[in-house]
Amino acid sequence: MLVTHRRRITGVMAILAVTVTLAGPVSASTAPAAEASTNQACVTPDFADVPREANFYEAITWLRCGEISTGYANGTYAPYQQITRGETAQLLYRFSGEIHSAGTRIDFNDVPSSRSAFTAVSWMQAKGYSTGYTNGTFGVDQPITRGELSAFLYRMSGEEATAPAESPFPDLGNRDNFYTPATWFYGTGMVSGYADGTFRPHRAVTRGESARFLYALETRVHGAPPTYTVPAIDPPGNINATGGKGGAYRDVKAITYSNGITSSQYHLYAGHLNASKPHGIMIHLHGDGGFEYNQPQWSTIPAYEKLAEQHGLMLVVPSTPDKATNTWWRKDSSGTYAADLLKDLGRKYNLDLNQVYWTGYSGGADTVARHMMNSHSAGWTGGAAVIVAGGGIYGQKAPLRPISSALMNNYEMHWVVGADDTPARGGASGDFDAVQAARLGSAFYSGLGMKTSLTIKPGMDHWEIAPSGPAKLAEVLASR
Repeated sequence: MLVTHRRRITGVMAILAVTVTLAGPVSASTAPAAEASTNQACVTPDFADVPREANFYEAITWLRCGEISTGYANGTYAPYQQITRGETAQLLYRFSGEIHSAGTRIDFNDVPSSRSAFTAVSWMQAKGYSTGYTNGTFGVDQPITRGELSAFLYRMSGEEATAPAESPFPDLGNRDNFYTPATWFYGTGMVSGYADGTFRPHRAVTRGESARFLYALETRVHGAPPTYTVPAIDPPGNINATGGKGGAYRDVKAITYSNGITSSQYHLYAGHLNASKPHGIMIHLHGDGGFEYNQPQWSTIPAYEKLAEQHGLMLVVPSTPDKATNTWWRKDSSGTYAADLLKDLGRKYNLDLNQVYWTGYSGGADTVARHMMNSHSAGWTGGAAVIVAGGGIYGQKAPLRPISSALMNNYEMHWVVGADDTPARGGASGDFDAVQAARLGSAFYSGLGMKTSLTIKPGMDHWEIAPSGPAKLAEVLASR
């Protein structure tokens, strides 16, 4: 059940009609008296990365137990990660308790109806809380700044503030865009400036800070939110940690690895990780020709990287050691190389082998199905595979090597393919029938008793289907 934030907070604040004049911080007690805080039971345990002694604990607990924010699928909240404008819109929309019908109208060029923030951003535009940028975008993936957040909350509050003629902040003039919202924000006591007297309107806001700001706004309107009885965190019995040490947590291209038989390189995306706890890993195998490896900026890699950041995962993009054909699937030695690379990464980093996510496109998709799961599945114990534009198993009745019962129960495989990805429809890569491959692969593993799904998207060919890989993985991670 949602709690106090479901009281249509905007309307309540408009009724307050508080006029704030900055003469120093105005505490939340200047608002009318509100009902007393009560104790309520919370159905979910603490976030793994928000200890009870943390500065943001009270505010983040209120967001979670009030169902305003559920955090990430891996049980973390990432309080020190910057929050985007799109994520902020969703947070404010849930905080308001309002119900908005977004329809199909596209208000901003960068927020299509397929984006998870579509309804929330549409609500902000309809309410007049944001008009976006002059280029027609909302900046959905850009970090929100302190100035922008103060403007959003000021408009949402319904209050009318009288800003001081002389700025109290050396870095904010009285003609700056965020001057009135910033002085209101500070004057209410909901946010403090910095020790040097600055407001820093262009500084990015973290997820922890945003939680604290909303908690302060709720307190201003309704008094202190309920306190919560939070269940203890379940013991980490579902973690299968490698305990590796010594690897550098950074983003770096073209790291060389050799398993003693073959040699190649891989891109590592790990700068966002905290090395103090076990973490999962995503390994993406490129299609024939290696475009994703050679030109990651123009491929789906940035989308996979975003998912890795959101869910606390390492992302690794290796290049096939089969340089003669530049494919993964033609030689099992290439699959062996990928399996050995996972083992090597487990020695260098503290991986959780219950969170291993293999993704592959085209030839890489075939490799995930035909080699990684078929021959090398003993290297991990849980996670999922997302197999795009391929992934066939041909003429087999059983895996080449046994799949453990633990993995059978703790792994899922998802095929995504375009309906036009066949030679007959002219949308395939050469004579490769990706639709037939996906059907054969999903039927094979489903017949073994594994959890599988097959999505055939109409009107999409071999190249148009590629972005559906990160989208499908996002669904998988959100459900775990």
